[in-house]
Amino acid sequence: MSMDELDQKIVEMLTEDARMSFRKIAKVLDKSPDTIINRFQRLLDSGDVRGSTVIVDPKLIGYEGMAAFHIDISQSGGAKPDSTKILKTLIKMPNIIVATKTVGDHDLLAIGVIHDFNHLMRLGKEISAIPGIKSIQTAIWASDSEVCPRYFII
Repeated sequence: MSMDELDQKIVEMLTEDARMSFRKIAKVLDKSPDTIINRFQRLLDSGDVRGSTVIVDPKLIGYEGMAAFHIDISQSGGAKPDSTKILKTLIKMPNIIVATKTVGDHDLLAIGVIHDFNHLMRLGKEISAIPGIKSIQTAIWASDSEVCPRYFII
């Protein structure tokens, strides 16, 4: 299902403020509150919108930075290990906030939050210890750069 202009405006307004009332959205868009509620419920039911969330500033909860781990999977006997199993292991790690398969120079990408350099080293070693991982390359986020999931959960 594709979103029409009204759906897009509703999503845009809720993206700016997920706590905005349907009544206020209806007033701004010159529609009835029931129309806005029904449209939003349809977006939820169709899976086009998966809900709303709180975005936490990692620095406010003790993390000093973020790091990207570019991961290569080992090939033993000509066959690659199960990348899905490795991915599930990464996703369960408490400091990994994003993990995905990639196409290109590396097989997987994991993004994690770190407290300090020692924590970065420990997290890298923990990732390297996952069976089937051949190597990892690490990149640290620039000082004030942020990941901003404006429309998408990443």
